Amino acid sequence: MKKNILLISSLVLSNATIGSLAAETFTLTQTDQNNLSITLYSNNLALVQDTRILGPLTPDDQVIVKDISPKMHTQSLQIKNAGIITEQSLNQAIISYESLMNSYIGKTVTLVKTLQSSDREIRRSVKLLNIDQQTVIVEIDGAIESFPLHSETWRFVFPKKPTNMQLRPSLTFKSQGKKTTNNIQLKYLTSGLEWKMDYVLELNAKRNTLSLKGLASLFNRTDTLYKKANIKLLAGTIATSSQNQFAATAPIAMMMDRTAGLEPSPQNVGDLQLYNLPQATTLFPHQQTQVPLLSAKNIPVVAGYRYDFHVTPYIDSHETKTNPSSYLSFYNDKKSGLGIPLPSGQARVYNPDKSHQFQFVGASLFNQSSLNEQIKLETGQAFDFSIRHRQTSHEKTFDGVIVGIQFMLNNSSLEEKILDLSATFGQSWKIIDSTYPLFKKQAADAHWKIKVAGNNISVFNIKVRLNTTQ
Repeated sequence: MKKNILLISSLVLSNATIGSLAAETFTLTQTDQNNLSITLYSNNLALVQDTRILGPLTPDDQVIVKDISPKMHTQSLQIKNAGIITEQSLNQAIISYESLMNSYIGKTVTLVKTLQSSDREIRRSVKLLNIDQQTVIVEIDGAIESFPLHSETWRFVFPKKPTNMQLRPSLTFKSQGKKTTNNIQLKYLTSGLEWKMDYVLELNAKRNTLSLKGLASLFNRTDTLYKKANIKLLAGTIATSSQNQFAATAPIAMMMDRTAGLEPSPQNVGDLQLYNLPQATTLFPHQQTQVPLLSAKNIPVVAGYRYDFHVTPYIDSHETKTNPSSYLSFYNDKKSGLGIPLPSGQARVYNPDKSHQFQFVGASLFNQSSLNEQIKLETGQAFDFSIRHRQTSHEKTFDGVIVGIQFMLNNSSLEEKILDLSATFGQSWKIIDSTYPLFKKQAADAHWKIKVAGNNISVFNIKVRLNTTQ
């Protein structure tokens, strides 16, 4: 009797031991997530650090992690605090019409046709042989038939969902095991997430001051919801292992509203600058989120116009008529109410009309600006300011030519216009006569700054000696 009891006890213990060693599958979702940090770069790149709680593991256990980025760079994946990882894989077999068709090649599916006259259905079991572009090839009762892949007449019914397919991508891994319940961390780079800078510039009625608002646009171009993430913005230029450079946005500092923007003091991360958004932010799938970062008012600005031309030593009887480019110019210094590094981005300019409503008048690329730099933004072409220029004389000399050029500057508006006129030269040159004095002179170009009164035509003549013997 005692032997039987001992035998039964041994069997019970043995079965319990086998059961305790049986492999299990653990699934981690967003409900297991207790911290999410995302560092955004400006060229379709982000670093995700996802912390989730996980219980003890044996070497045979499998962990499935859901709610991850479908555009993960798998070669960058690191899994920490989950034991020594023995294998990991990204499951991207997402269920779709095309993936189901490919999965059932060589297998039996049901072909269904609905008769419009009676709403009756005809069902036939067919063997799916192949898919050739937009054509499906099947076997019916030993005969080979073809159907359009997308048809309003026929549809395919699949017996069940393939076991390897899922609604969303997931990550699967195994490790050598761990004994306790703790937080594990997934760290990986991903595409589909980025940030960019946008500026809104509002001019006053006289166009001599402007207000500036800087907004960080956070983009989520994936199918994944990133809930209550701690967002960091990295500024600088980085290179990937393939030597491709990602230009992150330039640094921002000071003048930040703590309730609505970045912290005023960034962190140095190597040669880069890192900024923390003060509040957790949710990035919804396929959505753009804007966060105000900086603002300044009453910045002195010059609304000017620019025209560039090239002086050649050849006879030219052609007259050119054009409208100069319009631009805004201001300084990034403390005197102007700025004096902060400004990131590159897109600037949109608004001008008030007579009813004091702001109208969009142009956009420009905003290049990054360091302290005390001049910022120039081209916003379009003038409508009521035109330029006609023509060659008025051409005289040969012993070492070249003397060329005369005339400009007719027609300002048909009521306001004074300031024109930056620039000439470039392909030969050694010298201005021997000019209606207006030179504003700036460089090796290969000359610059004039000309004020044209409202409702007025100004005539500007120059003569240039070009040396063609060199």
